Amino acid sequence: MSQYLIDLSLFVLYLAVMVWSFDRLPLFAHSSLSRRGLTAFFSLKLLFSIATVLVYTYYYTDRPHADIYKYFDDSKVIYDAIGEHPGTCFHVITGIGYDKDDAELKAVIHPTQHFDKKEDGIGEVNNRLVIRLHVLLRFISHGNVYIHTLFFCFLSFIGCVALYRALQPFFEYRQGRVLILPVFLIPSVLFWTSGMLKETLVMCFLGLMAFSAFRVLSFQNIMTNLVLMICWVLLMYLVKPFIALSFLAGFYVMATVNFKGLPRIITILFGVAMAMGVLYLHQTFICEAMSSLIAKRNDFIQLGMAMKAGSLSDTTIRETTCTEPFKLIPSAIYNVFMQPAIWSPGAMNKLFGLENLLVLLMAVVSLRYFKRPKRAKMQLAAFSLVFIVLNYGVVGITIPIIGALVRYKVFGLLFFVVLVFTNISIRKFISNFKKLPGAKKMLAGAGKFIFSRSF
Repeated sequence: MSQYLIDLSLFVLYLAVMVWSFDRLPLFAHSSLSRRGLTAFFSLKLLFSIATVLVYTYYYTDRPHADIYKYFDDSKVIYDAIGEHPGTCFHVITGIGYDKDDAELKAVIHPTQHFDKKEDGIGEVNNRLVIRLHVLLRFISHGNVYIHTLFFCFLSFIGCVALYRALQPFFEYRQGRVLILPVFLIPSVLFWTSGMLKETLVMCFLGLMAFSAFRVLSFQNIMTNLVLMICWVLLMYLVKPFIALSFLAGFYVMATVNFKGLPRIITILFGVAMAMGVLYLHQTFICEAMSSLIAKRNDFIQLGMAMKAGSLSDTTIRETTCTEPFKLIPSAIYNVFMQPAIWSPGAMNKLFGLENLLVLLMAVVSLRYFKRPKRAKMQLAAFSLVFIVLNYGVVGITIPIIGALVRYKVFGLLFFVVLVFTNISIRKFISNFKKLPGAKKMLAGAGKFIFSRSF
């Protein structure tokens, strides 16, 4: 049997098992989404995940710098070394007994380009987790890039369903169904969180984090969910530290809104004590954090100039001082909300610019249906606002390349749409929408197809 037929057979087999799980795994079965709805949303994500492979293969043709391939190719180097260095590769893959000074280990990872590459500053991360996942997948993937893409897509889908379930309880009966829009249907979120990118793992961990954390606040299996939450936060920190910190900050504010009386006072005092403790033990923490944002921005500018990026919005190398980020706040706000625009250079930027315009128009139109959030919605609104401010703030200050900006702000964009929904009368919005020709019939049909029960 040819390699092509083997790869195709494996792809179909794994895909069938994943679709089969929609009726079996509790996460999916209790999501209020029908099997047809789950299959439709997963199929959509899979199309976008395959699109990322095609884009990075035929549009961004510099393979050594293509984000989906650089980790995939490094995993092949490690996987091919297993036969000659099985014990060392075990340390590399699992991290157990990992000694970076070991000569044999150095020999294994030396040919890789990104395994030991680290970013500097307060948000220091490494690429090991995503490369290790690729190595493990090679044992069952036959080294096929589309099979790897399928598994990454499934991990992201797990996070999407978990996030959808985590957010639904904050809305009144059935109104939470509008969350399918930000979680499953925003094109840029679909594109950047469905393929073999770090953002795919971020979506997985973000959904599972929210699913566990929000259950802690509602006192459901507190110890189990608290342990799970800590595990997901730690994994998130390995992939995207600023997303993990943004989530924790939002969760803390959410808890203070949720609790009443003495528990709220204790929560506030705990947060103050933690902040004072960090500043006492690390008095230069804030200054280092601010400086690291500028250092990261300078790195992006140098990379953009070296790669001759057409969407580089700033070429000024700035001093890494404590106050420099504050000077960039006006341009950061403009970029995260207005960029890319439909007139931005590049076909991809124009498409995402159109999406950006539609989101802004939706936010403006939603003012007509404004309704001050109460009770549970207030908690989610507080979380979303904090998450958006931190996510958009970091991204706006550190990313001067518009083409990269749209990728890094997708999680802030997701919660921006969630925030809009927490501040409107969904009942009034849907009621007015149904007055449009054919809208009522369309909603009824979509409800029967997507959800376990119709609208």
